[in-house]
Amino acid sequence: MLTLAYIALAVIGCGYVLFASFMGHATDAGGDAHGHDAGDAGGHYGLDGSGHGLVKASDAAGVAFHFPFFSPLALSTLGASVGAYGLISQFALGVEGEKSLLIAVPAALATAYVVTYASWRLVHSSRGTSAIRLQDLAGAQAEVITPIPAGGLGEVAAMVGSQRFTAPAREAEGREVARGAAVKVLRMVGTTLVVTTAGRE
Repeated sequence: MLTLAYIALAVIGCGYVLFASFMGHATDAGGDAHGHDAGDAGGHYGLDGSGHGLVKASDAAGVAFHFPFFSPLALSTLGASVGAYGLISQFALGVEGEKSLLIAVPAALATAYVVTYASWRLVHSSRGTSAIRLQDLAGAQAEVITPIPAGGLGEVAAMVGSQRFTAPAREAEGREVARGAAVKVLRMVGTTLVVTTAGRE
């Protein structure tokens, strides 16, 4: 009976993990997965004090890992591990009956912790850990990635240190700017960067 329970746990647990991975839900692995910052506490926003004061690629550096006891992914990993280690202890190690639980449960807990921690690290490292201060964007060189029509909005990508920052942009004097053109960031108004063609002030 215990062997059947191990088989059921292994199949159901592995099945859910695979399903969650294909559906893109294999990242509920503890900590805060949301890395958006609404601005600094002092209410200072933008390059001129009117927009966001700090943009973070992620808040991962300040988020501690906590094992997600009630996460479906963690529970399914735990169940699959109990089943797998139970079968291994019975058929590979020759441990009979309930004694196999003494091997399966601790090993499964360790495995579930390692898997969820690795998933958490993968998610947060992919989001980046450094911050871009918008005032650092002033004077930064950027490239137009969506053409800016005369008097309209396009999009630019600016590099600040090693961080790439993309945002809607308009040309300071309403000029048309082609895709791929080099521009210079002057300031930010709301969520829009005001740029000028390279070499112009």
